[in-house]
Amino acid sequence: MTDFQQDDFDNWLAANRPGSKKTEMDPLSRFMGALADGTPVVLNSTLTGANAQQAMEKDAAYSSAPPGPPAVEALKQSPATGASMIMTLAQEQSGYNPSDPAQLGSASMFMTYINQVLQCPLYSTVINDIVNLQLSGSWDHGIDQILGYYVGIPQRDLDTIRESLVTVAAAASSNPSTNQVTNLFAQATLSAGDTIDAYMYQSNVVMRSTRHSGGKNQPDYTTNQANMSLHRVQLRFDQANWPSQAENVYNATHQSLSDWLAGGSTPTGDLPDNWAPR
Repeated sequence: MTDFQQDDFDNWLAANRPGSKKTEMDPLSRFMGALADGTPVVLNSTLTGANAQQAMEKDAAYSSAPPGPPAVEALKQSPATGASMIMTLAQEQSGYNPSDPAQLGSASMFMTYINQVLQCPLYSTVINDIVNLQLSGSWDHGIDQILGYYVGIPQRDLDTIRESLVTVAAAASSNPSTNQVTNLFAQATLSAGDTIDAYMYQSNVVMRSTRHSGGKNQPDYTTNQANMSLHRVQLRFDQANWPSQAENVYNATHQSLSDWLAGGSTPTGDLPDNWAPR
């Protein structure tokens, strides 16, 4: 990026400082949140990429630096920390709390979180779209197709998505002609490589098995169908302009990359299949 919009960033930062007026949900947030009504939103914040270890080391140097100018100088050398700080500010502004995903309106607040990051001039948009899929055939094949749309996600999280889909598919097979709906997965990942990219996903999946009569001389048979709406966003962090903005962001939040990782994931536990937001 070359033409950095300083005024736009100053305005964004002022609007997202702790204590500023909460952002109202836009129509897209309300729409995607409505799709997920009555189902859980689970967020996992992760760091991936070839330079992930280096990013954590620079983040540790920032965290251990004395407050004030020394911390700012260390922060200038840690763009991944800066990328996570922007996401921290956006998440707090959205009202989304990963530690309490059952809170009322959590799905819509997660969508607001995504939109707040999209509006930040320190990020540029690589992908921002909604994929609608209609799949039929075996559940295994359909699940493989769904997973193919999750780019930039660590394998352990892909395994979690698969397990969730397998559970929904089993429920669909056990309750024929009944829609099984899940707001499957919300994901916020930072990938630290030659570029620093943020990947954010939210998906809503409906699975249905239907049993058909084969007729007088044919066996009965079952058909499977899955419909998915997937909002996927890929953003690229502006490393070139980060050093000049580090002090401004530091004055808004001191939260580190480690803080974002630790505070940005929903605690795991034994949740019932019918668990839903209050």
